[in-house]
Amino acid sequence: MIEFKNVSKVYGNNHIALSNINLNIKKGEFVFLVGPSGAGKTTFIKLLLKEIEPTNGEIIVNGTNITQLKRKKIPYYRRNIGVVFQDFRLLSDKTVYENIAFAMEIADASSKDIKRRVPQLLALVGLINKEKLYPHQLSGGEQQRVAIARALANNPSLIICDEPTGNLDPDNSWAIMELLNEINKSGTTIVMVTHAKDIVDKMKKRVIALEKGVIIRDEQRGVYGYED
Repeated sequence: MIEFKNVSKVYGNNHIALSNINLNIKKGEFVFLVGPSGAGKTTFIKLLLKEIEPTNGEIIVNGTNITQLKRKKIPYYRRNIGVVFQDFRLLSDKTVYENIAFAMEIADASSKDIKRRVPQLLALVGLINKEKLYPHQLSGGEQQRVAIARALANNPSLIICDEPTGNLDPDNSWAIMELLNEINKSGTTIVMVTHAKDIVDKMKKRVIALEKGVIIRDEQRGVYGYED
């Protein structure tokens, strides 16, 4: 599903963000990416999204060597990836329904597919009666559910979550994690960056720990392992 082969990223100020990373994430895995600030987690995500290029090495996603992907094909590649952010990043001038539909519109989905798919996603995330509301009318937990529905809009094989519970209280955090866990059980691969020690320790998923640009730990049913 995801393979990093000797991947390094050095920024212009000679800052080594990632150094000779080798890893393989299988289809359907749920992986936590942890580590202190500056460890290389954001760079890892940006490489996966092809927002930046590695200095060295190859990245293969779903059988495609994305380091060789031509610029015009990048938008099509990204359609297979859903992204959930800490700050939700919903469009404030669009309703819940419209936020999800917009993700499908930019992927050239038909009106028929949008009308069929959006209600299914709203039901999945438990917001079937909130479709006409705007983001400011929702709680933080509800906004994140909309963000997850939007990430799923084009049926991606991979979801990248960047601190998805960072702005939520404990109850909402666990509700979001239960939802992500159910999505993962359906076969979607999830890579989640987090500092939430309690979540990582309780869920007992694979944990990849980065520190100063290198993988220092890669454990199945791992723990967070840091004192933040």
